[in-house]
Amino acid sequence: MQVPSKRGRVPAWNASDGLDLPGKRLMGRFLGKVGLEVLVHKTQEVSSWNTEIVEQSALDELRRHVRFNEGEDWPFIARTLHPVNEVFNDGTESYEILHELDMIITDYSEYYSVVSIFGVELTLNIGGRTIEGFEQWLATNNGASPLYTGKNA
Repeated sequence: MQVPSKRGRVPAWNASDGLDLPGKRLMGRFLGKVGLEVLVHKTQEVSSWNTEIVEQSALDELRRHVRFNEGEDWPFIARTLHPVNEVFNDGTESYEILHELDMIITDYSEYYSVVSIFGVELTLNIGGRTIEGFEQWLATNNGASPLYTGKNA
């Protein structure tokens, strides 16, 4: 997608070079870190948000997993929303979607971080190592992405 690095260079890569995907454990840790950041992003307008998140013991297990690689793998769901190089058109201009994010809360008070990177939706429960609540949410919402339903429609 020709995204330059911090130094302004665009990495050279051809499809024939292949692709080394991160392992499931490493990806779970990455998504856990991103999930905590999404939570902060979504709550930073609330007074005392910082204290609430820092002192929230329900997030300790995820923090230990992300920072110190403790515990079992943290499960997540990955699915493709659109091709990586898809060009969208809103009638006045064309654009690509590099990333999107949101936080959803299920009927069971589970908090899921939902992030799309280059068209791949990655969902992780920031409160525990379960994804069944999101699978139920998907079934109830006919497989729609939380990034494009409800308040995001």
